[in-house]
Amino acid sequence: MPEKTRAPLAVKILTILLFLFGLLAFAGSAFLWGEGFILNPPAGVDLAFPITDILVNAPASIAAAIGLWRMKQWGYVTSQFVAGFYIYASVEIFVHVAQAGPPYAVEIVAPQALAVLVAVALVVYLWRIRGRFD
Repeated sequence: MPEKTRAPLAVKILTILLFLFGLLAFAGSAFLWGEGFILNPPAGVDLAFPITDILVNAPASIAAAIGLWRMKQWGYVTSQFVAGFYIYASVEIFVHVAQAGPPYAVEIVAPQALAVLVAVALVVYLWRIRGRFD
């Protein structure tokens, strides 16, 4: 395999994280993060985030992971979209958590903080190696 198309270790780690995020977004949203099933939601549950995760976040994260693993240009572009989506969704969630006040749910804040770190890595690191994508 030519060096230009070989994914560096850091890219492989990012692809694994993106793939896991995609799977978790799909599965977690399908079951409303423990509040029920999306096809039969309990009364009062907001479906905006779960539906967005299923229709946008999960497929885009998985597509970005596949494209990055293969070092394809479309994977790079999709990863930049995903990074923007992660930042947007994280800000939404951080604001919601801050408005609700303490105690801050670690199970909500920690994954979103990780998503922000992954988004920053996608933008900063991949920009530095963007010429390696076919």
